[in-house]
Amino acid sequence: MRADAVIVAAGSSTRFGGEDKLLADLSGRPVVAWSLAAYEAAESIGAIVVVGTSKTEERLAGLAAEWAPGKFSRVVRGGTRRRDSVEAGLRASTSLYVAIHDAARPLIAPGAIDRCVAAAEHHSGAICAIPTVDTIKEVSDGLVYGHPDRSRLWAAQTPQVVRRRAWLDAAAASDDDETDDAAMLARFGLDVAVVEGSPENVKITRPLDLEIARLILRLRGRQ
Repeated sequence: MRADAVIVAAGSSTRFGGEDKLLADLSGRPVVAWSLAAYEAAESIGAIVVVGTSKTEERLAGLAAEWAPGKFSRVVRGGTRRRDSVEAGLRASTSLYVAIHDAARPLIAPGAIDRCVAAAEHHSGAICAIPTVDTIKEVSDGLVYGHPDRSRLWAAQTPQVVRRRAWLDAAAASDDDETDDAAMLARFGLDVAVVEGSPENVKITRPLDLEIARLILRLRGRQ
């Protein structure tokens, strides 16, 4: 099965210290370029739609043409919330299933993308995730009130592959935001498969995360 991809690059980078984290240098190329190259290399991906902002869409178009020349389709403008940006990307896509990826996860492997797309085929969607290694507590007003069973907890990553029409229908049911695309599908009780991802699929949120990504790339180079 083949799917289009929506690479979401419309965030505000507020926790990164003012600089646009997706344009920051990561081992010789902008952060977003790594995601573009991975989706270009993934066999399961057809067209790539990038979601940007009014300030970045021209730069993103140039980077997409450089790093995903065979699959880049267009840049569309996102919204203030993640769900608004995802919706803009999905409406610019045409495939039955779409792989949604946060551009802030630059170290996704093409093989992981392909596995996630394949897993979605007989479901409403599929996500990459990794088992949680920390003990998680539910906290309210500074006090612990819940102790979830760690064996059932997974940390969600991207890509998250969704049946395009199902996501749009679920979004239309309520204007409330969701933290990710599996949660959007859950509004209708739709099933979502899980593909084990990788601890290397880190999300760039703070400057420290960029240093961790650089270290991972150096280790990959040595291997």
